[in-house]
Amino acid sequence: MTKKRTSILSVLKNASGALSAKDIHAQLPEIDLTTVYRTLDIFVREGIVQKVHLDTDEALYEHQTAPHHHAVCSRCEKILHFTAPDKKIVQLLGLTGFDIESMEVTVRGKCKNKKMKTGQDAQAKVQELRN
Repeated sequence: MTKKRTSILSVLKNASGALSAKDIHAQLPEIDLTTVYRTLDIFVREGIVQKVHLDTDEALYEHQTAPHHHAVCSRCEKILHFTAPDKKIVQLLGLTGFDIESMEVTVRGKCKNKKMKTGQDAQAKVQELRN
C-alpha cells in the first residue's frame, strides 16, 4: 500500500457518501487524476471500495463498512442509504441457475424535499449531499 493509495483510501473512509474520482482528486490535488482512477480500479477489484452508478455522469466510489443499497431522489438528487435482506431479494428475483456474486439495488423516486435544484445551487447541493 503506497502513500498515494493510503491517502485515497483515507478520503473515501472519511467521506459521508460516495465520491467521484474528480471529487477525490480535488481533495488530493498532488495526486494525478490518472493515478486516482487506477487506484480506484484496484480497490474495486480487491473489494476494498464499491463502485456505484447513480444518476451522475461519473461512477461514484464509496468505502462501505456495511453493505447497503441506495435510493436516489429525481428531484434534488439526494442519495439515501438503506439496508434490505439480500437473501430475500435473491429469493424474490427467482434467478435459478445463476450465482449472484454481488448485488447493488438502486431505487429512484422523490424525497420529501420539495425544492428543485438549478444551476450552481444544484452543484453545491450535490457536493453537500456527497459530503
